[in-house]
Amino acid sequence: MDFQICDLAPSDLGAAVRLLESLRSVPDSAPMEIAQFISDVNGGAVAVVALANGVLVGLASARVAGDRAWTQLVAISSEWRQRGIGSALARGLEDRLLHAGVRKISALLGPGEVGEKALLNRGFTATHGMVLYEKFLSLEPGDVRLIDKWGGQLLDGDLWDRAAGMEREKALIDQRIVAPLAHPALAAQMGLRPPTTALMFGPPGTGKTTFAKATAGRLGWPFVELLPSKLSSGEGTLANELREAFLELGRLDHVVIFIDEFDEIAPARESRPASAGVVNELLKSIPDLRRRPGKLLICATNFVEAIDRAVLRPGRFDLLIGIGPPDLAALTMLWTQALSSMTQATGIDPSVLAKLCPGFTPGDVDLAAQRAAAEAFARAQSATQPARVTSADLTAAIGRTRPSITPQMLDAFNAEVSMFERV
Repeated sequence: MDFQICDLAPSDLGAAVRLLESLRSVPDSAPMEIAQFISDVNGGAVAVVALANGVLVGLASARVAGDRAWTQLVAISSEWRQRGIGSALARGLEDRLLHAGVRKISALLGPGEVGEKALLNRGFTATHGMVLYEKFLSLEPGDVRLIDKWGGQLLDGDLWDRAAGMEREKALIDQRIVAPLAHPALAAQMGLRPPTTALMFGPPGTGKTTFAKATAGRLGWPFVELLPSKLSSGEGTLANELREAFLELGRLDHVVIFIDEFDEIAPARESRPASAGVVNELLKSIPDLRRRPGKLLICATNFVEAIDRAVLRPGRFDLLIGIGPPDLAALTMLWTQALSSMTQATGIDPSVLAKLCPGFTPGDVDLAAQRAAAEAFARAQSATQPARVTSADLTAAIGRTRPSITPQMLDAFNAEVSMFERV
């Protein structure tokens, strides 16, 4: 992304006016009168801007009345059309309006005007004639405050597409978690109970957190991560805080609760007797959460064998899913994705690079790609040739990057899949 979305600052007002002035003669823009825009901003309208290298290239604003908001305009510089700015502005505006207590957003546009595609991309629905675009936000103001209290967030569905490769894991999660929760009536006809709890296990860096977030984005549910490091360190207090979190978040219509480093919270009681209080609380809280529809608890661990066996039994966790390192196909996809941002790197076969990367995680691929890009950047600064990322740069960077997953770790993971995976 070559731009960022920010709140309209007082210092941006002049640039915003200049943008609106420049669009007066553009047929499909039809922005509001500049005087009306200034009046709305001074009257408390919510406004966000798109900045590219510090230059204002997009603008969106909305007037708020109670739990209703009207999008007044979406203005985008002619040179920056068709780059996703409209959807990003709409997303940023929605986030601000949601926290202002808005439940319904409307926008009135003529057919083909700037902003139409962005609104459709964000899930607005059209009425007739002068197409009225509306979208009901899924959360009550009280729900937003509760999510904010626990550090939650609303994530976009496009996170799913960013999980390059990993087709086995994506298929499992899509078929066994997302689809039944997204289509509960059809699942009920088949006698399938939508899952409420899932544990993802595997080596570090394989994307467990990414998959949890992508699942929430795909469902359109709020995502709340309960970090062990941020919960109280005392065993008794930790049990109380977990109980409070499950009780409060259980009041939401829908929510994905995520706990990473689950082995730190629920270790085998025989190995850490002091953890018995927390484990016992989980044994009570998880079944209670499972009785509430619209809730999904996802836990992740690098050390599934360290977790108390009673917690892992059927009836507590519906699914145990192994998330392994990227295979050759996934590595090829990761390199395809990395090369797409290197505009001058042409004629490089990502499958050849993938074969040089056994044991690489997505983070390892990104590190190697950045090392190669840094080498090319240094050449470009010194005006030596070639001023682009070459195959030699990439091969050298891969050679300098130590794989996160050793053969021994992969063998151990495959053994854990045979012993623990339940899908």
